[in-house]
Amino acid sequence: MNNFETCERCEGSGADPMQAFYEDEVALCLECRGDGVVVSFEIRREEFELRLSA
Repeated sequence: MNNFETCERCEGSGADPMQAFYEDEVALCLECRGDGVVVSFEIRREEFELRLSA
């Protein structure tokens, strides 16, 4: 199952919070690559064990 969560590093803006303010070009966030959201995967233990046994 996929879950979309707001990127904690850029707080959903997509811009790298560590960039200088005086630059004309916006650097993308390294965590979400500019999307503003990150995908987290949840795998149930039963599914994980089945995948390992295959």
